[in-house]
Amino acid sequence: MVTRGKLSFAIYLLGLATFITFLSAKLITPVVPVLTEKLGGEDLNIVTVSGAYLVLLALFQIFTGAFADWYGKRRTIALGAFLAALSSILCVLAWSWEQLLVLRAFSGLADAIAGPALLALVAELSGKRKGRAMGIFRSSQGLAFIIGPILGGSIAHFFSIYAPFFVDFGLTILGISIFLIFVPEERRKRKEFVFPLEAFKSIKQNLALIKIACLGFSETFAFAALSSLIPAFAIDLGMAEMEIATFFTIEAVFFTLTSLIVGVLSDKIGRKPIMTIGLTCQLITLIAFFFAENFWQILLLMAFYGFGSSSVYVMSSTMAADMLPEKNKAMLFGAFDALMDLGLIAGPSICLVFLSISRLPLNYSFLLTAIPSIIALKIIFQHKERK
Repeated sequence: MVTRGKLSFAIYLLGLATFITFLSAKLITPVVPVLTEKLGGEDLNIVTVSGAYLVLLALFQIFTGAFADWYGKRRTIALGAFLAALSSILCVLAWSWEQLLVLRAFSGLADAIAGPALLALVAELSGKRKGRAMGIFRSSQGLAFIIGPILGGSIAHFFSIYAPFFVDFGLTILGISIFLIFVPEERRKRKEFVFPLEAFKSIKQNLALIKIACLGFSETFAFAALSSLIPAFAIDLGMAEMEIATFFTIEAVFFTLTSLIVGVLSDKIGRKPIMTIGLTCQLITLIAFFFAENFWQILLLMAFYGFGSSSVYVMSSTMAADMLPEKNKAMLFGAFDALMDLGLIAGPSICLVFLSISRLPLNYSFLLTAIPSIIALKIIFQHKERK
């Protein structure tokens, strides 16, 4: 039996392991677009490679959540992290952008294995203070997003474009080790494997939960689109990996600074006010990207987006944790995340189709990314929060 004090301390240990693992992954964020171009990729190829990771991440979470309930959350998280590290180190062997595309897609699959198990473990260790626990977890991710891109860009600049991939592998192994040694999990008998689609049957009976998934969808849609578009947009404006790294770093700074605050605050004043503010900020920022023309304008908008993103993202996970039952929680989180993370597929895919058909400049797609946020605002205004 894990005591209450140990559970509280375990949240911070989980945050540390999460920080190290995500730090390693974000090292290669500014490098992948540049490497894609070096391997012969053009604008749409760069967007495709950047988005492939997110697409596979979203597609497979429904299956991996059920696997975590059956196999164990800790072991599932460690397996996913190791496969992600392996896919990263193999990127140094790619000699075409198509091969890089396959490896980035495999990395998305690897993170899909760990994702639902991580969320379920956070909920398990949080007790009644789910907002605080989700805030710590997301802040750990955000801190890695701050340091990772700028560190990865610096390593590539001073050493080699392939060097961040080696560092990624080493840090991931370190994060796995810390996680397996120090982070506890409630011991339970291995359950009978439940077919993942059963989770959708449970979730579709809860209209409020589906609406929350739609709120999260607006954020993942925008995040995936920006993650794919901003690197190509920056390269079109004559920028290199250091500028791209700076954009993602400033977004992560504001994401991290606000994640823990909004999590704790939501435990006191409720989830709805925080979600409403975040969605409003997100919508305004996405529309403003259409008018951006230089480094400083993009940098400012990425900062504002980081604030809005943290509010929506943390609240989506927290509101789901409030509602989901303990039984088969990883599977249910996987199904919930699969619904929410459809935005990871839809964002880059819709923008790619739009750009391919219209032949318009990249900035026109930013207006497209704002549409889900408009719908989400209507949903949250109608939402009745539980007391």
